[in-house]
Amino acid sequence: MNIRVLEPFCVKEEMKRIAVHPQGIEQLENKACLYCLKISGVNIKQANVIKQEALAVGADAAVPYSVLNLENKNVDIILMATLKQYKKLVIKFAQQPFGLKNIGEEILKTIERYLHPSLAIKNIQKKFLIMGILNITPDSFSDGGMYFDNIDLAIKKAIQMQEEGADIIDIGGESSSFGVYFGDIYSGPVDEKEELRRIMPVIKRLRRELSCLISCDTSRSSVAKQALEEGVDIVNDIYALKRDEQMAQIIAEAGCSVVLMHMQGTPETMQKNPFYYDVIGEICDFFRERIDFCINHNINKNQIILDPGIGFGKRIEDNLEIIKRLREFTCFGLPLCLGTSRKSFIGKIAGGVSAEKRLPGTIATCAIGYINGARIFRVHDVIQAQQALKITAEIYG
Repeated sequence: MNIRVLEPFCVKEEMKRIAVHPQGIEQLENKACLYCLKISGVNIKQANVIKQEALAVGADAAVPYSVLNLENKNVDIILMATLKQYKKLVIKFAQQPFGLKNIGEEILKTIERYLHPSLAIKNIQKKFLIMGILNITPDSFSDGGMYFDNIDLAIKKAIQMQEEGADIIDIGGESSSFGVYFGDIYSGPVDEKEELRRIMPVIKRLRRELSCLISCDTSRSSVAKQALEEGVDIVNDIYALKRDEQMAQIIAEAGCSVVLMHMQGTPETMQKNPFYYDVIGEICDFFRERIDFCINHNINKNQIILDPGIGFGKRIEDNLEIIKRLREFTCFGLPLCLGTSRKSFIGKIAGGVSAEKRLPGTIATCAIGYINGARIFRVHDVIQAQQALKITAEIYG
């Protein structure tokens, strides 16, 4: 006798191997995996009915003690059920009052998003996208100064990244590594004029020479406007449209894609004792508020890409928690962008290695990030990330 635990995603194939009847497979596969859903902000009436109905279909629900005391407030609950049980619950919820029909419908949508992470950007049909980093700065933490004031070298690097498999080239003219010395250069913010001087000549030439998408890494509406007029496809804003009140209007008018990144604080303050009570929950709240903001400012939801902001106001343990639980952000039904490339937390975990020696750690985070739902990867080392992700996607797919 030999006993082993099967991975949930392979149960259907294993049932075929042991010659289960096709109708039996169809009935049983929805029982193969338990999904635990956290539902926030339900009232006491809803929570009690959900608990009762979950038990009735053989599932379960974890509810706060206050629900038993019938305290009149909103609570969070955790549902634990198989897909088959959830489908039964949805039918039962549709027959109940208190808005439970809508909750049931959203449950199935959330599970579908979890199982099939989104890559809805520019109608591209790929398993993942590589975003190659091109910093036109003297003070970026990894490649600062390499392409600063050298347009020909920057163009050559962008063309090389496209040839290596980059789907997007992300061009930035202002480092987010504020308050750090790079040799004799003290990193800090630059004004609008200098940011434009750095990036616009590169964008103008690359739009003529590249066939891939171009992203502009900026948080200024004036810079974004000029970049979009030159054919940029994506605006990558580390402030998630919070720094410049005109940015939302520019994005809405252009109809371009926009990356909304989470950051605690600002680049000047973000690493001064960052702390989270619930890092995943707090980032979810941030994304929800920013998505609502965009929709209220005439930005279509399908224009939005979400980035949890690895390293931006995060401790090592926060970064690891985010990567481990990335798939929870699929609840929004939007593409997830992961930017871990050569970042300091990798260096610290690896024993203090410098930025240029963090490629193996970067590859590990990209592979795990793909498995956990990320589909856009912002990297310095395109060819290596492309190969690692292609293999990961083939295995995982």
